[in-house]
Amino acid sequence: MGRSSVFTFQYIAIDTEAGVTPEEFETFVRAEGVHLPLYPGWRWTLLRGLRGERTGQYLMLYEIDSAEQRDRYVTARGEQTELARLFWARHPEAEAVLARWRRLGTFGELPTLFTDYRLLADNPRSTVTPGPRYRDRPGEEPVARVIGIHNLALRAGVTEEMFDRFIAENHHRIDDYPDWRFHVLKGERGNRLDQYVMMMEIASLDALDVFYPEPDIATGEAAEFAAAHRDTKQMYEEWKQLASFSGSPQIYTDYLAVAENPA
Repeated sequence: MGRSSVFTFQYIAIDTEAGVTPEEFETFVRAEGVHLPLYPGWRWTLLRGLRGERTGQYLMLYEIDSAEQRDRYVTARGEQTELARLFWARHPEAEAVLARWRRLGTFGELPTLFTDYRLLADNPRSTVTPGPRYRDRPGEEPVARVIGIHNLALRAGVTEEMFDRFIAENHHRIDDYPDWRFHVLKGERGNRLDQYVMMMEIASLDALDVFYPEPDIATGEAAEFAAAHRDTKQMYEEWKQLASFSGSPQIYTDYLAVAENPA
């Protein structure tokens, strides 16, 4: 994950009126959807809501190497560029898979709602290392990371410049829980332009439950961690003077990764 990374959230729905089940959709994506060709410099992960605003619903998380690489294939309106149309024309075998996907649910394309975010800050000291967000192969340890997407809002009188500067100057003070990694994202364009998001990437459901087995209910381990990392706790208190923090009362969803295109 580079400092220039761009993240795109695409809101996905399955056709439950036609009797499509989550199991059917996820089985198809893992067996066929993951083999769809992908633009250079792009990767995607299919997420299913665990808890929060979109429990049980799906999100496609695209991570793109840079804004320039995104803009080569998708316009600010979410439409394909000429280069993207040429890309798909070179892969006619993908149309049958796309047709099956569209019979089951929506795909990451208009009129699907989307938001593009740029990365403001993350924690390179985190124990969550780069790698697959979902993997289930014989003979290998399964991977199913949790992605928490927590919307943030600025306090009255606080400008974007003030908050951006605070994050740039202070994010190094954050120590994540073991197997957690924070990302502060800022909305750039899209249909649902949520201004700021705290995106937490957590190594597993077990790593989430150690500290938050229920929504907004911290465990004793979380309290012990905060006591041992007082500057991180102080940084969060300073943050709260400028903007809301992750969790209630802000809108959020914690998702579980259920499929990912292979590297």
